[in-house]
Amino acid sequence: MTSLRIALAAALAALVLAGPARAQDSDWRVPFITTPDDVVERMLKLAGTGADDLVMDLGSGDGRIVIAAAKQFGARGLGVEIDPRLVAQSRENASRAGVAGRVTFEEGDVLRTDLRRASVVTIYLLPFLIDKLQPMLLEQLRPGARILTHAFPMIGWKPDRTEVMQIAKRHAGQGDESRIFLWVVPAEVRGNWQGRDWRLRISQNFQEIEIEGEAGGQKLAVKEAKIEGTALSFSGEGFAFRGRVGTGSIVGELRRGEAVSPLVFTKQ
Repeated sequence: MTSLRIALAAALAALVLAGPARAQDSDWRVPFITTPDDVVERMLKLAGTGADDLVMDLGSGDGRIVIAAAKQFGARGLGVEIDPRLVAQSRENASRAGVAGRVTFEEGDVLRTDLRRASVVTIYLLPFLIDKLQPMLLEQLRPGARILTHAFPMIGWKPDRTEVMQIAKRHAGQGDESRIFLWVVPAEVRGNWQGRDWRLRISQNFQEIEIEGEAGGQKLAVKEAKIEGTALSFSGEGFAFRGRVGTGSIVGELRRGEAVSPLVFTKQ
């Protein structure tokens, strides 16, 4: 049995044994299984967490992820947890770690949380909750925000990166390895764009894009196209463009051989 299946089996067993109770989204109490410390550190590193970030942990348990974000990476942290006992424990843990001034813990339902403040969101919840969170994440988070889940992916949205790591020591509710999934929220670039004598038509499915168009009346043969947050790039035979997506515009530079010139696209 893989470690992912072990984690799922453990989580579901705990869920059944818990019986009817108050919970994030239903009459079931979501099981409390902590994330191993080495997995916490790797998740935050994978997100490129830094002092400018607000890390929001949904279902924050004993607070270890947001505390680590503040103590090890200098970030601010916000934990959302429905169990008031765990909220109190998290505040005590933050005080002992010396980061109480940089982290906050709120008692609440993750499905009713305002996510717009976050630049990094971490999630270790059961798949049915992740499914319900997915549209909220896309709707509320800014382009460039990073989302990380432990053990369970989001369905239908291909991760930007997946890592499998060995657990350094035995940890309750875990197998011998953990999976981490990372997504970077992409800017919305779907549609038609005009820049000088360039015309683009961009198709988009989350962070996967395809570009068709023309330049100077000639059809473009775009071989590579990528969107990561607000960074857009595409290239083909003899040209390469790199830019940033803004409100109704893409501002960047076009390289043709050794020549580099500014190029701005506007949404049509």
